[in-house]
Amino acid sequence: MKLMPTQIKIKPALAQTQPQQIHTNRLIIASNRGPVEYFLSHDKTLKYRRGAGGMVTALIDAGNRMDVTWVAMAMTEGDRIALKEAQQQNEGLLLSPIRGQKMQLRYVAIPKSAYRKHYEGFSNQVLWFLQHYLYNPNEDSAFTRRIQDAWTNGYCVASRAIADAVNAEIEREEGAAVVMLHDYHLYLASEMIRKDHPSVIMQQFIHIPWPDIRCWHFLPSNITHAIYSGLVGNDIIGFQTERDARNFLEGARTLLEGAVVDFEEGAIWWQGRRTQVRAYPISVSVTEERRVAQSAAGKRASEKIKPLLGQQTIMRVDRIEPTKNILRGFQAYARLLDEHPELLGKVNFLAFLVPSRQALPIYQRYNTDVLKIIDEINQKYGSDDWTPVQAFCDNDRTRALAAMQWYDVLLVNPIIDGMNLVAKEGPVVNQCKGVLVLSRTAGAFQQLGKASIPTSPTDVTETAHALYKALTLPEDERAAKAKLARQVVERYDLNMWLTRQIRDINELLDRTTTYPDPQKTPAPAFAASVS
Repeated sequence: MKLMPTQIKIKPALAQTQPQQIHTNRLIIASNRGPVEYFLSHDKTLKYRRGAGGMVTALIDAGNRMDVTWVAMAMTEGDRIALKEAQQQNEGLLLSPIRGQKMQLRYVAIPKSAYRKHYEGFSNQVLWFLQHYLYNPNEDSAFTRRIQDAWTNGYCVASRAIADAVNAEIEREEGAAVVMLHDYHLYLASEMIRKDHPSVIMQQFIHIPWPDIRCWHFLPSNITHAIYSGLVGNDIIGFQTERDARNFLEGARTLLEGAVVDFEEGAIWWQGRRTQVRAYPISVSVTEERRVAQSAAGKRASEKIKPLLGQQTIMRVDRIEPTKNILRGFQAYARLLDEHPELLGKVNFLAFLVPSRQALPIYQRYNTDVLKIIDEINQKYGSDDWTPVQAFCDNDRTRALAAMQWYDVLLVNPIIDGMNLVAKEGPVVNQCKGVLVLSRTAGAFQQLGKASIPTSPTDVTETAHALYKALTLPEDERAAKAKLARQVVERYDLNMWLTRQIRDINELLDRTTTYPDPQKTPAPAFAASVS
C-alpha cells in the first residue's frame, strides 16, 4: 500500500530501562560548540568552563564508558589559543580539563570572517529564524546575495573544516568509529565525511524544529538541495518530534530527485543509500537538575529568592531570544492584572533571562524591548512596597534552577521550540505543586500537553486566561498536573534520549557483521517516490 503524507507514521524508538553502550570502542562527536569553553581571564591567563547545554550533559556519560573525541569549532579567542597550544604538543588534541569528562577535544579554527558568516550570517540569521517560522526575506532587499555569500564563504567553509577534522580522527586509529553530529550548524558535514569514509556509521540529531517544505522554498534552491543531500549522508537522522521527522521525509520526497521515501518505516532511499529518520525527544538529567537546585550554592540562591516571592509567583527562564516570546508573556501578565485587579500586590513575576547573540542587531533590539516592557509594567502596576516584575539578566543556571523550586506557575510560551528544556527542568525541581503553562507549539507539548495548561503563543488574552486558570486551579488538580509532569520527565529523561539513539546505532553496527554494505538495501516498491 502506498502511504500518503496524511498517513505518515514514524517508527517509534522503543523505551529502554538500562543504559546501553555503543558496540564499538570509538565515538566521535561533532558540533559547533564544544563541551569546554576556553577564555582569557583579566590577567590574560587561559581559563576554562564547562560548555552550556543539555547535549554536553547527555554525552559526558558516554565519554566515561568509551573512547570519545569531541570535534568542535574554536568559537572564542581562548579556544583558538588552546588549539594552538595543542597543535604544538599533541597533534591538536586536548584532554578535557573538566572533572568527570573523560574525552579528548579537537578544536577546528577557520578565519574569523568566515566563522562570523557561518555562525552569525547563515546559521543564526537564516537557519535559526527559518526553522522557527520567523524568517522574513522582505526585511532585506538583497537577502539572496547576502545569503549566498554567507553560505559559500561561511557555512560551507565551516562544514568542510569540521568534516576534515572528523576524517582525520577516523583515520587516527584503527577500528570502527561511530560519528554523531549535532544540530543546524553542520548540515553539510556528513555528506563530506561519507565521500572519504563510505562505510562509517553516522548519526545526526537536529535540536531545533524542522519546518515543512514551503519554508525551505524561501531559500535559493541550490542551498536547500545541498542541505537535504548533506543530511541524507547520515545513516540515521534524529529530530525532536514526529512532526519534525514527517516534515523532513516530505521534503526529501520533494527535493531529492529519484528518492524513495517510506513514511511508515521512516526511511529514505537515495543514490544507493538508506537513511533512517527517527524522533528522539531530548530531555534533562533529573538527578543533575535536582543536585544543582539543592546544592549549597542552590540553597544560598534560594534564600535570596524567597523574599521576592509573592502570595503566588509566576516564573519564566529563557534566553533573551525572539522565538521565546518573552514580550507576549509580559503582555499577558499585564492583561491578567488588568482583568483581575484583586491580584495586584499578590502575584509576582520572576524572570530569569539570559542575554543571547548580542552581536546581532535583532537580538539587541529585542533585549531593549524586553527591558522596556518590564519597566512599563513596574511603573504602571507597582507601588512603593510592591514591584510586580523582578528580572535577573545574566547566565546563572544554579540560581534559575534553585528559584524554580518555588514557582506556583511556570510560563513557557515560545512561538515555536524544538523541545524547550525549561518545561522539563521546572517540574522535576519544583516543590510547590507548580503548574506549567505551555505553548502548543513547543516540542515539549507532545509529551507534557496533558500535564500543563495549554496556550496559543500569539494570543495574549488566551495566555492571560491560562495564567489565571493556573493560579486558581484547585489544589488536587494542581497536584495531579505537577505529579504527571514530573513522572513524564523522570521516565523519559536524558539517559533515555541517549539510550534510544545508541540502540538504533547498535542495530546498524550489528548488521555490518552480517552484511558487507547494509545501506544498499533495495527500496520497497510501495514507498512514495518523487514523481
